[in-house]
Amino acid sequence: MPSFYIANCTKQERMFCYSLPENPRPFVQMIRAGAQIKIDMPQDHIDSIIGQHELYGFVDARKVTKKFSGYCYSINKPIALETIEAGIAQIEQDADDRAADMREIGAIVTDNIIAQKAQEMGMTQKGLTEVEITEQSSNPTEQRPLISETIEVPREGIAPKRGRPRK
Repeated sequence: MPSFYIANCTKQERMFCYSLPENPRPFVQMIRAGAQIKIDMPQDHIDSIIGQHELYGFVDARKVTKKFSGYCYSINKPIALETIEAGIAQIEQDADDRAADMREIGAIVTDNIIAQKAQEMGMTQKGLTEVEITEQSSNPTEQRPLISETIEVPREGIAPKRGRPRK
């Protein structure tokens, strides 16, 4: 009987839920952060579980890349610690990328609101919109990098500013 290894490449304990072909009742396995579980089951059950979860980013441990769910699997071979660590790093990078995209979208929306309000008042927006985002730590002992960035929203016909960035 094959062994099915499932790793949780996140920093949170997660429940892995699945059902088997002949039993519609859901099964739940808790997987600690950065850990893996081993389930011995027939190959058709393994294929069924992979089919249930691959829609949501469940990938083979050899293919951990951008935009996976945080779960990866291996058949008959434990997942290497380096693979789990790479998965955790990839999940963090994906979250950082999404956050940067959301900050940029927020700056664009702010610019659009300002332009709309100016137009409603019979005015035109003359310059670029600059949104400065600075994260302040709520815990002074925290040792992670804080966000500090300025986002310029380009406007048609207005050249971006040149020069040294503000500190």
